[in-house]
Amino acid sequence: MTRTLSREDYQELGKSYYKLKQYDKAIEAFTNGIEASAVPSATLYDYRAASYEKLADFNSAIKDGRETIRTHKQDVRGYLRTANALIKLNKLDTALNIFKYGMKNVPVGNKDFQLLQRSHDKLTRQLSPPKAIDPFTILPVELAEMVLGYVSFKTIVKCLRVSRGWKNYLTKRHKLWAEIDFSEATRPVSRASLRNAVQYSQNTLHTLIAHRVQHVDMLRNIATACQSLRSLTIMEFPYLVSGSLIEIAQRARNLKVLTVHSEVTMDTIGQILRRRPELERIDFKDISTDSQTGVTWEGGPFTKLEYISLRGSREKPGRRPCGYQVIDLVQQAPQLQWLYYIDGRRDTTAVAKFHQTSLRGLVLKNVNLLLPRLPPTLEHLVFDPPSGFAHDLVLAIGLSAMSRTSSLVSLTLGASMTLYPSFLTTLLDHVKHDDDGTLETLQDGAPLRSLSISGEVYAEDGQASVTIDHQAVAKVAAAPRRLLVSTYLATSPRILTRSLTSLEVPGLPLTDDDIRVITESTSLTYIDVSKTEITGFGIKQLADQAPTLRHIKADHCRNLSSRDAIEYAESKGVYVSYTMAESGGKGRKVRYG
Repeated sequence: MTRTLSREDYQELGKSYYKLKQYDKAIEAFTNGIEASAVPSATLYDYRAASYEKLADFNSAIKDGRETIRTHKQDVRGYLRTANALIKLNKLDTALNIFKYGMKNVPVGNKDFQLLQRSHDKLTRQLSPPKAIDPFTILPVELAEMVLGYVSFKTIVKCLRVSRGWKNYLTKRHKLWAEIDFSEATRPVSRASLRNAVQYSQNTLHTLIAHRVQHVDMLRNIATACQSLRSLTIMEFPYLVSGSLIEIAQRARNLKVLTVHSEVTMDTIGQILRRRPELERIDFKDISTDSQTGVTWEGGPFTKLEYISLRGSREKPGRRPCGYQVIDLVQQAPQLQWLYYIDGRRDTTAVAKFHQTSLRGLVLKNVNLLLPRLPPTLEHLVFDPPSGFAHDLVLAIGLSAMSRTSSLVSLTLGASMTLYPSFLTTLLDHVKHDDDGTLETLQDGAPLRSLSISGEVYAEDGQASVTIDHQAVAKVAAAPRRLLVSTYLATSPRILTRSLTSLEVPGLPLTDDDIRVITESTSLTYIDVSKTEITGFGIKQLADQAPTLRHIKADHCRNLSSRDAIEYAESKGVYVSYTMAESGGKGRKVRYG
């Protein structure tokens, strides 16, 4: 129908209906007026929003109010109308943000600006506590420092900006500045920021994490002035050179822990240890070397060194440290408890004599080392050789048999491992004596608490002549495929026990029948069944039969086709993470849980 009235006529008609409390007709008239307008009218939107409010249609009122704001940012009516509707929906925080946005856009000279400000202040008081009290004025110093001890360094720095009083209070508490952590820095750290933080600590600094610090001389001065510095972590440092790092370590006389993310060489590490032999923990995350021969570890033995973590260069795989260099270092650390050796050079196969150490934890990932003979003190083992690594079966089983692993409680074997039946039981349950070659069955082996295996399970050993546990081989060989994994795990009495709380078997032919056997004898809190043959029924079995279970990881399980089992498990209090690639060919991943 062709309109014969102008925008002004529709506006007056709508106002007449509004006064008569005929709000539906008022809305219709205002809508016709808006449609008849060549330029959007803030007045018509405001009137229509008021009519919607009378009908308790607050969402429509908010929509009109936002349209007013969009088209007339300096008109106070849009902000007031939108915020009032939000308040009636009890969305007070959003309403307060609308008032704040209005105060930024409405000119201060506007005659209605004071109304907008009063509305903002009223809502602010409503959201504020009945009585705001500065906690630092009423809490005892000891209690305040205890609370601040749980606050991150970044937050403490932000608190300096709250008020002059807070800044004076915080900067006089030198204990708060004994740990300086710039790990969350997003911009280069200025000299003043670093200098002030150290001054606030009154040179009692004992832990420093330097990230985006570009002034090497500042680190040298800190190492000299803060004799209590025990832990130093250097993250992104574009201008750090080996000589500076060695000098910093030399100046920090009481340094015990050193972590470096920047690239260093094995020779640099050797010089650091020679100048600072009291180090207890070293962690170098980007190591390169020009030499394939052993580094001269002068200054050894390093009797205080308990933790070593070495990771080869990410950018220069051809210059990663080789096994002999790491083995020589281990031999110089008689008190070593933990060794992480990751991403080593792939040009040598060295057999390490780790059985002569007192290691409690050993992590060998992506390094060209045969599974070493292990020390009897070892509790945690991660062995994940690079893909394509030719791990000799005869030597592997032979060295496994020579390892007394009674203390081992956590075991991880990587995806490139070949899991023959006798390998696992030989590693866990037998030991061959050096003198006469006799085989002893371990009677005091601790049950495993964590097991992760992701290699390929074979029902029979490749070479019968090296088989040590013939009974385990026969048991796995006779098992049906639907019970292959559980039968393999059951070859050692140390695996499927109530002590086992974490199990990871990604890529193994695990089935629903295996689940029943596994849950009957364990106390799992976490299980990874990714890329297995488990179905939704298996997920439900885990949720029903494992009362201690809290987390299931089931990525890329081809037999899981719906969320029913996942929702069932979550209803039982079990979190399920489930990622599946679509079968359409392009492989777009969908995250279900």
